[in-house]
Amino acid sequence: MEARSDLIQIEKLPESAELVPSRFNVRTLVPDGTMVIYNSYTGAFTGFPPSVVPALESLLHKAGFTGLLQGLTKYLFERGYLVRRNTNELDRVRLLFGKHQYRNDELELILLTSEECNFRCAYCYETFPRATMEPWVREAIITLFCNRAPRLNRFSVSYFGGEPLLGLEAIEQVAPVFQETCDQHGIRFSSDMTTNGYLLTPNLFGRLLRWRIKTFQITVDGTPEDHNRQRTLKGGGETFSTIFNNLMGIKDVRGDFRIILRMNFNQHNAEQVDAFLDTFSPFQNDRRFVLRFYPVGKWGGPNDDRLEVCGLSGERERQKLTVLASDRGYSVETRMPYIQARGALNVCYAARPYNLIIGADGKIMKCTIALDTRDYNVVGHLTREGRAEIDVDKFTKWVKPYFEEDTVCKKCHYVPVCQGFSCPIPRIETGERPCPGEKNEIHRTLASIWHIQQNSGRYQRLESHLEPNASQPSEEQCSGM
Repeated sequence: MEARSDLIQIEKLPESAELVPSRFNVRTLVPDGTMVIYNSYTGAFTGFPPSVVPALESLLHKAGFTGLLQGLTKYLFERGYLVRRNTNELDRVRLLFGKHQYRNDELELILLTSEECNFRCAYCYETFPRATMEPWVREAIITLFCNRAPRLNRFSVSYFGGEPLLGLEAIEQVAPVFQETCDQHGIRFSSDMTTNGYLLTPNLFGRLLRWRIKTFQITVDGTPEDHNRQRTLKGGGETFSTIFNNLMGIKDVRGDFRIILRMNFNQHNAEQVDAFLDTFSPFQNDRRFVLRFYPVGKWGGPNDDRLEVCGLSGERERQKLTVLASDRGYSVETRMPYIQARGALNVCYAARPYNLIIGADGKIMKCTIALDTRDYNVVGHLTREGRAEIDVDKFTKWVKPYFEEDTVCKKCHYVPVCQGFSCPIPRIETGERPCPGEKNEIHRTLASIWHIQQNSGRYQRLESHLEPNASQPSEEQCSGM
């Protein structure tokens, strides 16, 4: 398999060309001697066996060379590991950025169908200022969407909160309209929900699936004891058993869906991950259930000073836990989608102009952590007529191309992926550069992705007999991503 940017078009070159390694290459050796090479612009990800490494290092020497476009040389060129001398690769990033950023055929809405929650989690940052989305806001959202629909090629909606299922009546009103209108106009449609899972009975889950809400993130913080310590009901009370029973019922639902089981980990519950995996063994062979590990952070809640967090080691611990779960046979969320420029998951959704959060009272915001607790995050409001009235000066702070004014970003090997704003908040508040964990730990990231992919049997190393002037390898011979 291949994963290359749809912007890339291979030029017709003479058989011999002056070539240099791409500035966006990263390579690392894994324990079995495989050299893994990744290019952040094309998204190419390949494992080369030890026998090919000397030839590979020669071809990727920074001095460059003039060579024939055949065999390994052609392979490296077609995947972007080699480029023509004097290629302006930063200009390619500018083109990529413009393609993703400046478009009016996409719309992404995050709807706070309820800003109240039935949980009170230890690390939560929300203030729960209001409950179910007001009826006029729902009507205005429908009007906004229907007015935009004829010009859209893609639409996605995420249900968030608070706890979105406390605002079920809002979902019941808007979700069928989204589905029907997208079908009518031929719009690519996707829908997801972040829920604590307490109210997500199998019966309700089936109804949501019929509205094509197919991806759900549900947080389960480890063993029942660890989870109940961190995620309690409002007013007190355990929550694990109800969530687990709902998940067991959902497992019996036939259909195409994805449940992301997120474990927010700290130094304590990370040590209990084996017990957590034992508890969730019923889901081990169901590929619809995927484990995601995320380090607990100080996200602005009242308990921040008392939280146990992993700090700078959080990304390393995430990689470790992900590999452990993969070795145990679970489906896991790898960092592969996050190191791809094409999907741009390491660009915060808030940095995209076509992504808007709409609160239960009609406020328009950009970040689901800042919400309306920080004035700069409230960038406008929805009118009763279905218009999004935007404060342009506030809005611009979220979406402008920060990498263009940051000399370090412009020189960085990772700029095609994060584009300078994996999180715009540090830029806005302090002017600091936000570097994602995958970039800071890039060699560990590549090694863990390779390990997990080998576990799955999905990708294999490039065949060891391939030499610099051998014939072009088949798709089955390369690692693929």
